[in-house]
Amino acid sequence: MTKNRVALLKVPVWALCLTPAALLVHRALTDRLGANPVEFITHKTGFWALTFLMISLAITPLRRITHWNDAIKFRRLLGLFSFFYALLHFSTYLVLDQFFDFGAIVEDIVKRPYITVGFTAFICLLLLTLTSTKGSIR
Repeated sequence: MTKNRVALLKVPVWALCLTPAALLVHRALTDRLGANPVEFITHKTGFWALTFLMISLAITPLRRITHWNDAIKFRRLLGLFSFFYALLHFSTYLVLDQFFDFGAIVEDIVKRPYITVGFTAFICLLLLTLTSTKGSIR
């Protein structure tokens, strides 16, 4: 596949990756986030963070099975969208759920295993994102 075809394919991939965020914004603007909007936003952004992480991790096996080597050019993009949704997820927790109460956040991290795992995963994604620049890759 030529470089131009890969570039053209990235446009619909971007659009598909932004669709969950656009739908979430639409639901917020039309007051359709349910009885507990913070929980709804937290669950949706967490779901999409995990979904994009799984899709980005599936790129290498997909490439090996199908011999579509250009698929690798989408792995970084999908991984960055995973971080984008994880950042939205973490921001929802930090701002809307805990209101920047860092004492309560630390207590939650220690007390609840799923928050400990989530926070650890967020830090790992943050490190992967920081090292995914072209300069870092070189």
